[in-house]
Amino acid sequence: MKATKMKSVSTVAASLSILALAGCGGGGGEKPAAPNAALASCVSCHSLKEGGRSSGPNLHGIVGKTAGTQQGFAYSQGMKESGLVWTKENLDAFLASPRKVVPGTRMGYLGMADPAARQAAIAALAANK
Repeated sequence: MKATKMKSVSTVAASLSILALAGCGGGGGEKPAAPNAALASCVSCHSLKEGGRSSGPNLHGIVGKTAGTQQGFAYSQGMKESGLVWTKENLDAFLASPRKVVPGTRMGYLGMADPAARQAAIAALAANK
């Protein structure tokens, strides 16, 4: 019975090692780390690097820009017609509830409820120039 338990423990340990390694740099390349932990959820869809591309629009230098105008990204009609300028106040409202601020947005993120987390994300975006 000892040999069976030892074999099970070895199998579990090997499986966990494989799972841990599978999460490292999957897809042939590592995704760059967010410059701030506050942006960790953003980098799954957005690039923070100047000229970087991802499934969402690039967020490099976004503070102060007009929403829905970045060249090379197909924005929703709602975003294009929003007239929003990404001020800290508008970013705060949008990050809290994207669909409330821009009805028809295609951004899948449902919102960031914690005001302190939003402020940290906005500060990190403002510093990302």
